[in-house]
Amino acid sequence: MVILDTNIIIGHLRQRSGADTQLLRITAVVPLAELAISTISIQELFEGKSSKDREKQNALYLVMAPFTTLPYTTDVARRAGEISRDAKQPIEFADAAIAATAIMHCAQLYTLNVKHFRDIPGLELYESLCAV
Repeated sequence: MVILDTNIIIGHLRQRSGADTQLLRITAVVPLAELAISTISIQELFEGKSSKDREKQNALYLVMAPFTTLPYTTDVARRAGEISRDAKQPIEFADAAIAATAIMHCAQLYTLNVKHFRDIPGLELYESLCAV
């Protein structure tokens, strides 16, 4: 399984119609049934002001629909806390939560911000398409 970081979805939504995006690239090589997003990413996506616009909100729902949504559980929260506690550099709450989700589900994380996640023990990055 591959978990998509929030920035993969945002990058896709910001591109003009028909543009080649990282989301389109990964869906061309990884079956949709093996792609997921964290509930934390859903929160991040709806924090954006553009989600107030009905048309953009509908586009957001359409993009998210094919992906499995992985919950933010007590175990994921505990692991995210450990990631934050043990990080050499400060890490954003959402990044720690998304990384913990990937670790707890034995999944790879696909992100455009490899440097934010590179040093997290136990986290495997999906790097064949990652932008560094």
